[in-house]
Amino acid sequence: MSFTALSFDQLAALLGSRTRASAARRWLYRGSAVPSELPARIPGVQPAAWQAVRSAAPLPAWRLVHREAAADGTVKYALDLAGATVETVLIPTRDRSTVCVSSQAGCSRACTFCATATLGLRRPLDAGEILLQYAVAAADAPPGSPVRNVVFMGMGEPMDNLDAVLEAIDRLLEAPWPGLSAAHVTVSTSGVLPGMKRFLREGRGHLALSLNATTDAQRQRLMPHNRTWPIAALLGALREDRALHPGRRSFIEYVLWEGVNDTGDDVARLAALLDGLDAQVNLIPHNAFADSELRPPSDDVVRRFQNGLHLRGVHSIVRWPRGRDIAAACGQLAGRAASAEA
Repeated sequence: MSFTALSFDQLAALLGSRTRASAARRWLYRGSAVPSELPARIPGVQPAAWQAVRSAAPLPAWRLVHREAAADGTVKYALDLAGATVETVLIPTRDRSTVCVSSQAGCSRACTFCATATLGLRRPLDAGEILLQYAVAAADAPPGSPVRNVVFMGMGEPMDNLDAVLEAIDRLLEAPWPGLSAAHVTVSTSGVLPGMKRFLREGRGHLALSLNATTDAQRQRLMPHNRTWPIAALLGALREDRALHPGRRSFIEYVLWEGVNDTGDDVARLAALLDGLDAQVNLIPHNAFADSELRPPSDDVVRRFQNGLHLRGVHSIVRWPRGRDIAAACGQLAGRAASAEA
């Protein structure tokens, strides 16, 4: 097992002290840049005790391939994880930052609007490799804007690697470090129904369903696996969960494309589909990438779509692009991974 994947109790057992374990977690998650291997000593931990950790649980094998900052402050990292290159994104705001982590190198799903799908699936990541992404980005967050949110919206389909995702979330929520709130962890899925149901039973944090269409015919052209898990089945799982957990809100991601799913009829159908769900719709103007024929609608069309939902009682927000100029926005993660592994 890697150092980043150790639970707090496992780390305390190796170090013989919960106080030392807290110091070690603080070093990893509140210290300086993450090294390529564990150092010979760290503050607050006796060298002999620390040596037991270094021997039993080294850091995941990793190196920084590339770091690139966008004009809006978004930072994208291409990380080589034992030969598999993945991309991670840090999204800072005025007083807090969000880290977007990848759960797989590449992706097995063939969504036509996502650059990651062009890579195919290289391999799943283990929990330690997911947590390493968080640690690398958190150490790079601007002063006064610490990481408070983690979204599993990078490369890969989290439901296809759910054991590792659930383990990583457990580590992220552990006190004292990182000690994130479950309310600040969101896992996005393209609609893999068995994984959705399991996450809703076992997972902590929010689930965001990437819906993107208002009819099955429309969605199957964009997301071929809709043939296996159509819209009614996916929304049915959310309705079942709402009955069991009436206080839990559903998140619906809806990427907008010009002339595809941005009409008034789509507004009406989407509102009807979500009737009775306490759902927040995140509207995402498409982020183009090479060889994609899809284009985003104009900002006016996006706002008109949002207003149409509001008039029908559906709460929605627009996720305006961050990091688009460095191909770090939603659906664009593949450029560095593709070039690094070519």
